[in-house]
Amino acid sequence: MHKVVILGARFGGSATAYWLHNLFRRRHLDITVVDQWTMMTYRPALVTAAAAHPRLADNWHIAMQRRCEQAGQRFVRDSIFRIDPQKQQVHLASHPPLPYDTLFVATGSDPGWQTIPGLGADSGGVCEDYLARQTGDHVQRPFRSIAFAIGPLAQAPQDRPRVSGSLDLPAFEVSFLLDAWLRKQGRRSGVTMTVVTPAPVPGEAFGPKSSAFLLRELSRRHIDLITNARYARVESGAIHFADRKPLYAEKMMWVPPYHGSKLLRVSGLDDGYGWFPADQYGVHREWPNIYGVGDVSSTALPKLGHIAMMQARTAVHHFYALQRHGTPTPFRPYVLHVVWLGRGKGMLTMSNWLYGGGRELMHVGVSSALAKAAFDYGYKVFSGWMPVMP
Repeated sequence: MHKVVILGARFGGSATAYWLHNLFRRRHLDITVVDQWTMMTYRPALVTAAAAHPRLADNWHIAMQRRCEQAGQRFVRDSIFRIDPQKQQVHLASHPPLPYDTLFVATGSDPGWQTIPGLGADSGGVCEDYLARQTGDHVQRPFRSIAFAIGPLAQAPQDRPRVSGSLDLPAFEVSFLLDAWLRKQGRRSGVTMTVVTPAPVPGEAFGPKSSAFLLRELSRRHIDLITNARYARVESGAIHFADRKPLYAEKMMWVPPYHGSKLLRVSGLDDGYGWFPADQYGVHREWPNIYGVGDVSSTALPKLGHIAMMQARTAVHHFYALQRHGTPTPFRPYVLHVVWLGRGKGMLTMSNWLYGGGRELMHVGVSSALAKAAFDYGYKVFSGWMPVMP
């Protein structure tokens, strides 16, 4: 029986497991999913926890092991040390080497906290459960200034498209949600809020309409914005730049820099910069039986869950087409995201502008927020295997 191994059980890995289950009968594939956690933390919802509601993080743990095992897939909880593409094995911390015929790598990218001197997880964050809780707890206490900082993204020189920031959306969402909460608490007056981004505009991956709206919304809420940030170092209460005066802030919330995958580097599978070198189907440039899905891939820009889910669909359908001697469909990316604005409103953007297209649909209002809430709730209820998958 053909052995398929999926590394990672978050957005990309879960969607890969779904499509394999959807397209193939159980007797055709022996599927194993590997992750160090049996529960997935639904990261997009962590912005609500960071915006002064740390206990909300408890609501967003999803039982991925149970979902996979119900579908007849084997789930191995372990840490992944190395991939040996020549022997077609995955080396784990506490299990024997795991053989594969086809491998899907969906382990995500690694935060590069150390790439900015003085920066660390203790500076504050939002992208992991414990960081969102920490930020949410800290902002409940009185403070006079806070910075929402976005780290840079280390891409290979030849990568296209190019983005400057690792992921700017969580920073804007937390700033808007916290602004609304502080106003409701009567504490907004006297609090300086600043968003810092390496990008030239907010929402750099969205398009000009969305960026213009974000600029107006920041101005309307009196949230300061620093663009084209070049970080020199970080210390307690201050962010130092290479070309401007420091920004002083009592509190910070960081979306860290991202610089690829250590797993790919030690396995000799990266592009020299820590990213999975994939073609338009997600296939590795050197090893045709290895697919890269989601944040780990050099083609996953921006680093959004929706992009990871679309890449999973493309990769599995390519694998399916090879088995059936069919014609696969290449990856055609577009950005789809809703930014929480607070007070029951959201900004929905659907755009291919980043990829050289000319379409950008933007809608602001209650209906956009309801659509986001419905997707989040549906993802939780169906454990990532939703009735309608992107």
